[in-house]
Amino acid sequence: MAPQQPEYSNIRAPSHENVRDDASTDAEESLMGHDEKTWDELRGAGRPRQSRWQRSRAAAFSCQGLLNTLLLVVILGLLIDRRYNKENYGHFEGNGDISGFTPRVSQQIKTFVPDLGFVPENGSEFFTEEVRQKWLGIVPKGLGYVEVHDPSKYDNLPNRPLEGPGYSHTVYTTSVTHQLHCLYNIAQVYSGLVSDPSLIPEQMQGHLPHCFEYLRQTIMCCGDTALEGQQTTFPEGFVGSDGWDAKHVCKDYDAVYRHLEEVRANNDVWI
Repeated sequence: MAPQQPEYSNIRAPSHENVRDDASTDAEESLMGHDEKTWDELRGAGRPRQSRWQRSRAAAFSCQGLLNTLLLVVILGLLIDRRYNKENYGHFEGNGDISGFTPRVSQQIKTFVPDLGFVPENGSEFFTEEVRQKWLGIVPKGLGYVEVHDPSKYDNLPNRPLEGPGYSHTVYTTSVTHQLHCLYNIAQVYSGLVSDPSLIPEQMQGHLPHCFEYLRQTIMCCGDTALEGQQTTFPEGFVGSDGWDAKHVCKDYDAVYRHLEEVRANNDVWI
């Protein structure tokens, strides 16, 4: 018997079109995936994923950096503002001029020395030329009336300048000379009352209450806190302090005097 031959069936060969389509599909799937991944997803596919703690930490550092930047901007703004104010204004100087017209004045440590010649014990002597010259010797010419040539350069000037004959520019007076003027008026009235009331000028009757109130507020404004000890000049039986042993922080009055004479509005000599 002849050996049995194996049966063969015809196998259909794939067409070139099917081969090309299958290869294209495989290539697309290998690049894009079934979900059509984006380039960013593919680029980050090889990186390790950050944990929630790492993401929170990164966010915290980002917020801290922003806060530090804002804080630095605020500090720089305050420093610039402080320097600008310091260069352009005289405020925050104790008993100084906030407009910047009057320069800062150096300070001195001084102990007061009594000079009763300004208000003699004998009231009638107050009205002598000698005492008058003594008072005129401590105030500048013009009695602190100053001329401001360019008011636009200064801030916080008084709302209304002084009015008077011969003022061709803006004129103001100065507190220290105003205070001495008021003190002189009080001494004048007191001396007249204890000696001869007819010597008291009539205009002082209405002016004196103003001087008392003005000096009250001036003293409180200055707020001198120098420590004072036991008196050494009062008559026997008096206790307390006479103030002559205290050390005070004072402005250099000679410098104040020179400045006021340099910028005076007129040459009038009075007090």
